[in-house]
Amino acid sequence: MEKNQKLCGFAVKECTTLPELAGRLWRMEHEKSGARLVWLERQEENKTFCIAFRTLPSNDTGVFHILEHSVLCGSDRYPVKEPFVELMKSSMHTFLNAMTYPDKTIYPVSSRNHKDFINLLRVYLDAVLHPLIYSKPEIFRQEGWHYEMPKDGGSPSYKGVVFNEMKGAFSTPYTLMIQQIVRSLFPDTCYRFDSGGVPQHIPELTYEQFVETHRKLYHPSNSYILLDGQMDIEDILSILDSEYLSAYDRQEGQPEFLMQKPVQSEPVRLRYEISHNEPLENKARLAWGYVLGDYTCWEETIAMSVLADALCGGNQAPLKQKILSAGLAQDLTFIVADDGLLQPIVLLEAVNLDENRAGEVTAAVQEELERLVREGLDHQQLAATLANLEFKLRERDYGGMPQGLGLVLSMLESWLYGGDPAAHLEVGTLFVSLNQKLEEGYFESLLERVLLKNNHSCEVLLLPSPVLGEENRQAEESRLKAASESWSEADRAALVREQESLDAWQASADTPEALASIPTLRLEDIPAKPADIPLETGKLGDVPLLRHSIPTSGVGYINLYFDVTGLTSQQLPCVSLLCALLGVLDTAKHSGLELQRLSRLYLGDIRFSIEPLAKENKPEDCRTYLQVSFSALESKLEDAVKLVTEIAASTRFDDSRKIHELLRQLFTYMEQSVIDMGNRFAMTRVAAGCSVQGAVQEYTKGITFVRWLKDLEKNFENRSAALIEELESLCKTIFTTGGLTISVTGAENACAAALERELLPRLPETARRELPCTVRSWGLKREGIVIPAGVSFSAMGRNLLDCGLPYSGTVRVAGHVVSLEYLWNTIRVQGGAYGTGLLLNASGNACFYSYRDPNAARSLGCYRETGAFLRRFCSEKPDLTGMITGAVAELDPLLTPRRKGLASDGWYFKGVDYAARCHRREELLSTTPDKLSQMVDAFIKLTESSGVCVVGPQQQLDSCGQELSEVFVL
Repeated sequence: MEKNQKLCGFAVKECTTLPELAGRLWRMEHEKSGARLVWLERQEENKTFCIAFRTLPSNDTGVFHILEHSVLCGSDRYPVKEPFVELMKSSMHTFLNAMTYPDKTIYPVSSRNHKDFINLLRVYLDAVLHPLIYSKPEIFRQEGWHYEMPKDGGSPSYKGVVFNEMKGAFSTPYTLMIQQIVRSLFPDTCYRFDSGGVPQHIPELTYEQFVETHRKLYHPSNSYILLDGQMDIEDILSILDSEYLSAYDRQEGQPEFLMQKPVQSEPVRLRYEISHNEPLENKARLAWGYVLGDYTCWEETIAMSVLADALCGGNQAPLKQKILSAGLAQDLTFIVADDGLLQPIVLLEAVNLDENRAGEVTAAVQEELERLVREGLDHQQLAATLANLEFKLRERDYGGMPQGLGLVLSMLESWLYGGDPAAHLEVGTLFVSLNQKLEEGYFESLLERVLLKNNHSCEVLLLPSPVLGEENRQAEESRLKAASESWSEADRAALVREQESLDAWQASADTPEALASIPTLRLEDIPAKPADIPLETGKLGDVPLLRHSIPTSGVGYINLYFDVTGLTSQQLPCVSLLCALLGVLDTAKHSGLELQRLSRLYLGDIRFSIEPLAKENKPEDCRTYLQVSFSALESKLEDAVKLVTEIAASTRFDDSRKIHELLRQLFTYMEQSVIDMGNRFAMTRVAAGCSVQGAVQEYTKGITFVRWLKDLEKNFENRSAALIEELESLCKTIFTTGGLTISVTGAENACAAALERELLPRLPETARRELPCTVRSWGLKREGIVIPAGVSFSAMGRNLLDCGLPYSGTVRVAGHVVSLEYLWNTIRVQGGAYGTGLLLNASGNACFYSYRDPNAARSLGCYRETGAFLRRFCSEKPDLTGMITGAVAELDPLLTPRRKGLASDGWYFKGVDYAARCHRREELLSTTPDKLSQMVDAFIKLTESSGVCVVGPQQQLDSCGQELSEVFVL
């Protein structure tokens, strides 16, 4: 292509060379429809497509969030009820989702398979431009909200997927805090409204408003199309033009952004819900919000991220230490938020303080900031954080998100607001500039301007309330009562008819003709063998060494696995706490603040975690490791290994005050995680009843660990001496050569050399021996755990081996079928829960779950009907090609180099070689309805006698009745 070229209805506007990405960014515009398009052309096998729309909310009804869900519920060309789910079932996608932000809605997909990529692109474009929402109001009622009219003539209720999702979101104090801060900072712009929807306002949205919003804004003239990866661009542009965009004329009057003028809002007080048994003392949360500038201030935004780490990145960082040492709060967090906002904001939050001392907290923060401006910041600390942030920006590892999607989001950070889509794609000389400005007082000046002399800021105080949840429930009942009392008999009859229509539509099956419209792959399009990851086993001295020769652009990834299998269930919670303390407490040579600086200087990142790894189909054969994972540039590997060794070998535990601070912060984080992600904790609790792996996770990451932390914090004064002694003893026991296995990915020779010089000589040498596992699964339980929330999370499961069914590739297909053909329909679509599924692992564990569920009791009943569903499904002799394809995609995800190394390590420890993985792929590809039907009895047995755990509000647990034999408060 060339600039000014016309190609398939598009005009090529600009081409930008991007050396850091070894690519070029092409910017184009569709001349007839006005659609904007950018293509990041680079040698990337995983192809990404995304279409985004400017969606600026004008109320709190969550219309854009509901549209995000709804347009994926059928379209003109693909008239099935859930094209999104059909793609989840049957595509080789590496990413498939949609997301609502404060000012945009995006629809991204990606795949390594060219044919699959084209299929995904077509389905998504038809979904957003030609959805069935105009002819199927049931979609709005299912995904958004409707009055649920009981068949017995009782009181109505609200029901809807987004409605329940947001009830769960607004159960967390962080969501309440961030919403109010944004509302206070931007009272005159779209950001004063919550694009996700506020639960009490979602029912104000009418169907007519819903479809009119789509008609107005889901138009190519309001769209941003983004492509990434190696592809036949002419083929893609031809599809876009001829099949979709050429049918539209350019449309004027698209939404425009308003810049908020500086405002100094009045302090706001809010309440958040806590359990009745929790004390109110020291549970207030005080937050301040500041507007940083606008989207063009990327250098300032990066600089503020550096300041955030320098001021609050550890408990000994100066601003946080000021608050902690004075006993004014349990934690102080500093966040820079720049995604989804025209004007980035900075947030400071003091967590768990006495509301009567809020003024003291404010004064202490102000005083310390003024001192730092006056006396100067620690420039060594800032320089180290700059080095670390540059490493991460250049590494472009977005975790579980494909790199292409991360780049797409970076482009929208500027392009959506009228800026250059390439503005944030390359690091360039950004850090050269910031390092030069470091000695010129730039960071002190920035701190003063943004946090001390900012005329665009706000303050929010959150206060705990044990009655707020009940008040919210009563208020909802009052709104429902007022609405129902205003209905005439004709109104009520019409709502009953709507309910019946929705129930019938939800229960109906897609026709074969409609299902045939969804483009799918054939089995021959699927690789017959899984991707292999290089693994060379050897030794470094007497220590086993795993080497993964993978290109990593000069980064070395190191994993140290210390075998802790011999530890008891009583010791495991303490080991998990140990992981949270390492790298934060002082060592023999350095203070915690110095460690923070050195970690930022030499390491990309560092993680300490407990990882139980069970053999396939052997739930009681599990070995547990304390895993130390870190990364570094090849040039810094020796210093990185030396620092990690120092942390492992010489951390000091003699400062009980610091340990107590970290303990309280960890407990607060874990407690909030239960409220936000209760499904994970419920599933871990169930898994503990049927496998050693589950039990280890429960003792180190689950409810048992949360309650252990709570009890330890409550009795810390009496238990601190024994705790310190145990922590010291564990370090001496764990960090030796005798239980160590080393893994290196990328820069293998440099990694091995650094480890041989700096790690092995400094660890005590002990004989290699494998201690037997003393942890045991604890048997099936049926438990309820009370949390302060508006929705629940349920789990049910046991080990399939106990039901006569070993793990296999065919079992994975069964799990895919049950999750997407049955649970999605019964629990999410019909039940209104935000999420659901059946998770299976290689040790044999099977666990059903629901997420942000309005009716846990109903979900438990649905789980018990799985066997009957599977029998019906198999009797119809369905074509399983799509289900097999989707199951292959699950087992062969897109992995970064770091994750490839971790995956290969896991297979090594589990005894799964490449031949075994190929055998599983063969089992999967050869799955038939007859093979699935042979599992029906096992699934019936599974659900007849299973462990159960429901995490949720008391009312939901009460409704479960005899399903739960024990209920307790978190």
